[in-house]
Amino acid sequence: MASAALVCGFLPGCALAQDAAASAPQRAGVAQAPQPCVPSLVIPAFTPVTVELLEPLGSKTSTPGATFALRLAAPIMADGVELFPAGASGGGEVIHAKKAGGSGAGGELVLAARFLEVCGRRLRLRSMHVSPNGKSRTGTVHTLNTASAAVAPPIALICFMIKGGEVNLPQGRLAEAKTAEIFTLAPPASVPAPAAQSVQ
Repeated sequence: MASAALVCGFLPGCALAQDAAASAPQRAGVAQAPQPCVPSLVIPAFTPVTVELLEPLGSKTSTPGATFALRLAAPIMADGVELFPAGASGGGEVIHAKKAGGSGAGGELVLAARFLEVCGRRLRLRSMHVSPNGKSRTGTVHTLNTASAAVAPPIALICFMIKGGEVNLPQGRLAEAKTAEIFTLAPPASVPAPAAQSVQ
């Protein structure tokens, strides 16, 4: 039976997130929400992230080179600690799209997760895995027949084989990715005070 190949891959990214209003008084017994853009923010390399497609994509309708919007669908966590809240915007790119052929060949769709916008900078992403049912693949061991594609670092691709004609991903489909490198917010540079001018 003909199959349609869907490949989703690594790559760069990041964006702007705003702090919760610091002027609001903290009520007794209620912990304040974490401030995501403090200089101490560190997101380790290869940290799992869950993103959501904000537009439909398909082997018949998508165009190679086109970009598409992503959203951080769940907080970024490490060792049980929330590092950054959900909601950051991001982007990806259609690497390859080929509609199903008349001879029975399945459609092909190759996507790359590029980045999330975190605190005004781009947090690069890699190893994007699209869920076949719209839910997170974390902890799942049997959803699709997967095979790694050998490519030069730092690009990493995962190939999903889906039986049928065209590959179609609806808006709202979730995908798993990982951060491509360590992400650290450097403390703001101090601005030197202007030199005092002598009075003549």
